[in-house]
Amino acid sequence: MRVPLEWLKEYVTIRLKPEALAERLTMAGLEVVGIINLAGEPVLDMEITPNRADCLSMIGVAREVATITGQRLKLPSAQGSGLRVRGKGRSPRARSPEPGAPLTVRIEDRKGCSRYIGRLIEGVTLGPSPEWMQRRLIACGARPINNIVDSTNYVLLEYGQPLHAFDYGRLAEGTIVVRRARAQEPITTLDGVRRALTPEMLVIADGRAAVAVAGIMGGIGSEVSPATTAVLLESALFDPVTVRRTARALGLSSESSYRFERGVDPVGVETASVRAAELICALAGGRVRSVHDVGAAPSGHASIDLDINRLNRWLGTRLSPVQIRTTLARLACRVASSDRGAVLRVLPPSFRRDLTMEVDLFEELARMVGYDRIPSTVPVVPMRAEARADAGVMYERVQSVRRVCASLGLTEAITWALVSEHDLAQCGYRTDRAVHLANPLSQDHAYLRPSLLLGLLQAVRRNVTQGAASARFFEVGRVTRPGAPPREELRVGIALSGMWLRDWQATQACDFFRLKGVVESLLSRLCAGAVHTEPATPPWAEPGQGAVLMMNGRAIGEAGQVSRAMAAALDLDHDLWFAELELDGLLVSQRAGGRIQPPPVFPPVKRDLSVLVRDETPFAQLDRAIREAGGTVASRVELVDRYTGTQVPAGKHSLTFSIEYRDPSRTLTAEEVDAVHRRIGETLVSRFGVQIR
Repeated sequence: MRVPLEWLKEYVTIRLKPEALAERLTMAGLEVVGIINLAGEPVLDMEITPNRADCLSMIGVAREVATITGQRLKLPSAQGSGLRVRGKGRSPRARSPEPGAPLTVRIEDRKGCSRYIGRLIEGVTLGPSPEWMQRRLIACGARPINNIVDSTNYVLLEYGQPLHAFDYGRLAEGTIVVRRARAQEPITTLDGVRRALTPEMLVIADGRAAVAVAGIMGGIGSEVSPATTAVLLESALFDPVTVRRTARALGLSSESSYRFERGVDPVGVETASVRAAELICALAGGRVRSVHDVGAAPSGHASIDLDINRLNRWLGTRLSPVQIRTTLARLACRVASSDRGAVLRVLPPSFRRDLTMEVDLFEELARMVGYDRIPSTVPVVPMRAEARADAGVMYERVQSVRRVCASLGLTEAITWALVSEHDLAQCGYRTDRAVHLANPLSQDHAYLRPSLLLGLLQAVRRNVTQGAASARFFEVGRVTRPGAPPREELRVGIALSGMWLRDWQATQACDFFRLKGVVESLLSRLCAGAVHTEPATPPWAEPGQGAVLMMNGRAIGEAGQVSRAMAAALDLDHDLWFAELELDGLLVSQRAGGRIQPPPVFPPVKRDLSVLVRDETPFAQLDRAIREAGGTVASRVELVDRYTGTQVPAGKHSLTFSIEYRDPSRTLTAEEVDAVHRRIGETLVSRFGVQIR
């Protein structure tokens, strides 16, 4: 927004140089991005934040200048009294409405338009506006058109209230109706574009058709022209949401819509209408025939209770009640004491629509005191009694998961918790297995992730497509499961693809056993209990290549190969392996500090056991059966070979186990070892029907 200082000085005395004023305004939250010199006059180029719609006007900026400099604000007079208009035109007072004026105003949609003021001005003569008005409009970036349109634009820039002038003679039946558009109702707007409207859009219509898109732009069929002798001056209060949606749908933006979308001053609707009517009468020689004010009177702001102690605690200041009252009064707030001790009851002015809560007043006081004058303090955060006593312990355990994963050769990734429907489908998840946001910012972030896989997949794809030979990632984060209410779970995800080890001596690719080893190493260093796998098919897994991870009789996660079709869709040439573990329960049962065991004194006795096993027999069950049958004497069980070939019957494979037998108190005899070894073989034969080789 452009603010000419020559115009601004009509409302407030300015003794500062333009550069100093720009600095003060910027420090108060109204950023001045530059100073433009137009014909020797400085013009401030300002960026106004969406919450400060009151500053989208000369008077709004003047009010801020008066507040930060301690000067008095000088507003234009109302009702024609003392109206200062430069030029040759007359400046008559607005006459009282005459009875029986041939104009009807009706609001059919009170939600879209809560108030509409129509002033019928007769006897106008179209012509150029005076040089002083044209100069100011040009300095603000507006194009002068004629004395009537320029008057409405001048008041828009002065008060921030959009106005529109209709040629009264071109309004059918002398009627104004504020209503919703009809389906496909046509209108040609002032920019010359013919548009088709929808029933969600608010229009201004005469007795036959729409003559303006409410709050955005008038129609070409009712614009003022050299033949105009009477105008209807519109000043209204339109719903910001309706205006915003209509402007977006039509791809049409204007100075009016820009202000209505952010909200205008309800009280200013009447003030701006009076001011514009006086300018038109003075510059175009007209007179006010009638005034039609339809709709609800402006409602005041709700009062806000401000706790002085909380204010100083939040800001780290020591502002006294007198300082607070004085500062708020400079902001045009009415301040009164309440019956709650150190609490003030504050009534914001109508033009400050952004002041709705106590913290808004805190921010205003901080602005006026000066951010640079607020001392630096260390915030004091009281601990709530209901906080978890083990919060610090759990945080450290989560950090230990990160440290262990990093020590295992993995790199931490941090991915989005919000995903799209396409991401869910790509990973095999139905939308009913994910929580949908009620108001997503975009369709790409419409769901809360049900698994860490969705983000890690993208991390792997991004690295591999950039030429990385391997991708070894982990992520610790929360996933959300649907329910009433939805529940969050803390998880760790691990994704491997490409080469695990690659040097001049050897090349080792990532596979399921590498993934399983990482998971087992992680759990052995964090949790009490052994982990084993059971066949399963997660929605993202390649058929026959998935498993559920079990510990102490309950499922703690999933692991397996990501579907080859899914990997191909991501342009991945290598197999992709993924595991996901829930952490909330695992961290509670974290392993206690281990005890140091001295090296065994007595030597072990080693035996090998080779068996023919059916392909469908799970290895984990064989391993568990060997350990159970061997008891404490079987100190170590290791699979050393798996063989399939012409010498092995179809549907079977050969497994060779190396078993160490040891007693910590003595040396075992050959007979004792043979007995235990024989018992293990008999157990495998009886339970699984294996053949001893």
